Amino acid sequence: MKRSFFLLSAALLLGYTAPAQTKSAASSQAALARQLNQLMRDPAKPKQDVLIVLDGCHVQQIIRDRDADVNLDNPLAVSFASGKSGWAVSTSNGFFELKMDFEWADVTAVSYARSDDKNPKALYEIQIKRQKKNSTNSSELQLYTTDEAVVKNLVGRLNKLRQSCSQ
Repeated sequence: MKRSFFLLSAALLLGYTAPAQTKSAASSQAALARQLNQLMRDPAKPKQDVLIVLDGCHVQQIIRDRDADVNLDNPLAVSFASGKSGWAVSTSNGFFELKMDFEWADVTAVSYARSDDKNPKALYEIQIKRQKKNSTNSSELQLYTTDEAVVKNLVGRLNKLRQSCSQ
């Protein structure tokens, strides 16, 4: 009887803590994505969106321009997928959208650098290097900030997320 009570208590305790941890991780990812999305917005281009969507160990980067210099008779859409990674481009008159998907397990490094090392007012960019089988890719996320402490914190949080997904 004591053993059954102990197992039931343990199951209930684990059942209540696991969703709390999942909710906490999801809200942490949402906060991280929100901060990145705010810093990636170019104030000079209000009709352009550069977004990151974090969903567990999956990342999607979206670049959307609603005032693109595109003149087509017919809309165009092209995509490529390999597992859970890939990209898609769609364009029509005045519109351009690029979506890129990848898994944190494919990321080998997340770092940051100034866009111009000699200019102390230069903006920062986050560099994401990925390797999958025989190909190596990198992405840069331009951040509209000169505050290195903010960028360093973001890179630390991204690396923590990357490491949690590669275990």
